[in-house]
Formats: sequence, C-alpha cells, structure tokens
Amino acid sequence: MSGIAHDIARLQARDEAAWSALQDEYFRRIYYYVKRFVGDHQTAEDLTQEVFLGAVRGIGGFDPAYTLEQFLFGIAKNRVIDHYRKHKPVTLPNKPDDDRDRSQIWLENLAHAATPAPKENVVRGEDEARQRRVLAQILRQLVGELWSAGEFQKLMVLEYLFVLGGRNKDAAARFGIADEKAVAGIKFRAVERLRGLARQHDPNHSLFVGLWQPGAR
Repeated sequence: MSGIAHDIARLQARDEAAWSALQDEYFRRIYYYVKRFVGDHQTAEDLTQEVFLGAVRGIGGFDPAYTLEQFLFGIAKNRVIDHYRKHKPVTLPNKPDDDRDRSQIWLENLAHAATPAPKENVVRGEDEARQRRVLAQILRQLVGELWSAGEFQKLMVLEYLFVLGGRNKDAAARFGIADEKAVAGIKFRAVERLRGLARQHDPNHSLFVGLWQPGAR
C-alpha cells in the first residue's frame, strides 16, 4: 500500500518520471481497450493520449477508494462515450423488448455487447470477471427483494422470461396472468431495477458503458 500511495503522491506532484513510468505501463493496454471500441488506429491513439491528459488533469481529485487502474480505465470509458456521442451512439434498449425478442437479450447486452472487451487477454479477463461478479450480485439482490416481499409469482415469471427465454404471451398463459402487457410490466420493472443496481456498482462508469450512453435510463 505504501508504494501505491507514494506513486499517487508523485503523480499529483506532476513528477515527470512517475508519469512516464505510468504511461509506459498502461499505454498499450489502454490503446487496445479503446481500439476495441473505435476500430481506427489513429482515433484510438488520439483517444489514448486524451486518457493520459485527462489523468493529469484529474489526478488531484483521485479517490483512494479506487485503484489507479480503475481510475485510468474509467477515464478511457468516458472518452469512448464522448466519441460515441459525436460519431456513433449505441444504446441498450430502455423499453421492454417486444414479444418477438427473448428476454435474456438484455442481460447478454449488459454483460457483453454494451462493453466490448479489449483484445488483450489480461484486460478482457478482468472485465469479464468483474461483469460476472456484479451481474451475479445484482441478480441475487433482486431475487432477495422479491422473495422478502413474497412476490413468488413474479419470481417465477422472471425465471421463465430471463432464464428459459420464454415469451410474454406464453408467460401470461402459463402463470394465469391477465395478459401479456401485465407480463411486460413485470419484466420492465425488473429491468429498471437491475439497471439501477448496476449503476450503483459502476460509479466510475468503467464497467457497463451502455448504461451511460445517451438515451440509457
């Protein structure tokens, strides 16, 4: 811990050697991380330079609750979001999918399509592991909330939709619900709750970039 604190202090003091060492260690990883989103070499290189410029500007407010790596990759995600806003915004659906779509698509988008992993195996593994841990945690929390409230029918409906990939119309018939619109309402409220929980676990905007795109609620 003392080494990390020392490094941060040197970075905050704008120590040239400390910043050079930081760039040597992280430039390639940040570059491939960004390039996975934008594709173009020059754009990725420009955005990577902006990440380190942003780090220089923001290091004075560094939050020790996060690691230096989280700090840098959080800035990288924000730069990608800015780029997408200007060039090719991609959002997660913020309405329940219609009856032609499978309900688990939202979870798949959150874990994978919303946050494409970088090409480097180490970074990809870190992102995917963090995503799996957070998804498991927020799903457990949602299930726990519904269980404590005695909402057992909703739990069965959500299991049918999310886990088995059932359709709204079939769920209504299977569980004796008035119509598929009522099922869509159950699904919509569950998705919105999961979105809120996911945001709570992503304070640095570095895990689920799709949640922070324009139009994502």
